[in-house]
Amino acid sequence: MVLAVLPRMVAVLAVALVSACTARVGGVPAADPAVPEIPDEFTAEYAFDDLTTVAPCSLTDPEAFTDFGTPEFTTPESFDYCTIRVNTDGDADVLISIGAFGVLSAQPELEGKRVKDVEQDLWVGQQNDDSSFCSQLLVFPDDVTMQVSGSVYDGSADTCPMVEAGMDYAIDVILDRDVEHRDPGKDSLLTLDPCELVDDDDIVAVPGLAGVSRPDRYPGEHTCFWEQSPGSPLTVRVEFGAGVEPEVYGDATEGLVGGRQTVTSKYREIAENDYCAVETGHIPFDEIEGEDAVEKASVYVRMPTGQVDAACTAAVAVAELVWAELPSA
Repeated sequence: MVLAVLPRMVAVLAVALVSACTARVGGVPAADPAVPEIPDEFTAEYAFDDLTTVAPCSLTDPEAFTDFGTPEFTTPESFDYCTIRVNTDGDADVLISIGAFGVLSAQPELEGKRVKDVEQDLWVGQQNDDSSFCSQLLVFPDDVTMQVSGSVYDGSADTCPMVEAGMDYAIDVILDRDVEHRDPGKDSLLTLDPCELVDDDDIVAVPGLAGVSRPDRYPGEHTCFWEQSPGSPLTVRVEFGAGVEPEVYGDATEGLVGGRQTVTSKYREIAENDYCAVETGHIPFDEIEGEDAVEKASVYVRMPTGQVDAACTAAVAVAELVWAELPSA
């Protein structure tokens, strides 16, 4: 079981670094039928209206990936993107993630990686073309980006054609203005922006995190990110999302942090860095029928290899600050 969980967490961390068969999204109402006046530019604000409540699974469908194998909606990993699992014809397991928002300023090199022009002045950039982890960004005129990425969970496969197919499908949904929105309950973490719950000064005061700062705000407002400098191995991420209830696997411990049951997990030597993840479960998350998932609050701290204990000390300290501001589960 540990061996099965670890590659999935590695895949989740990879997505974060660059930003039984289940049914279609359940309990997600259609977007407001009132169509706003068409603006001069097809901005992300016009395309999505409220980026914080977008239901990312409305941007995709397993049918978009049938040419590659057997696809299905799978256990959620995030508020920001929808995950489809493809069991390829070559017996590989691939995870396709669709919908995470970002900003072009965080990927300035993307201008030189333009692979497709789309109507309404949208364009697609090839963020990463590695076959085992491929990603594209759809760029809007207001410089908001939307990511589609693919990562190999098990076996060997070229994920780039799947990413392209997922991007093409999402573009059609967006241009047709068929994006759906969530209607979160009062205690949902979907209503909270983690950047509003903790002060930068408090983060910088945590031992080991001196000098970190926030470079950009995430348009979806479900994640807050600090780094010591661009490209620095020292980063902090606070994320509200969804997934399986946090459990102890591998090098992990469980206990109370900030009065909430919390799992602290160490991940050593991933992409030449160490990570610590501190996670607590919240209320049920039932968007994907048949999947037993919960809303989660997570803190991830990355430090250079050999500093995983320091990373966990810092991550727990940040979690203490954030958990104190969460609604009761």
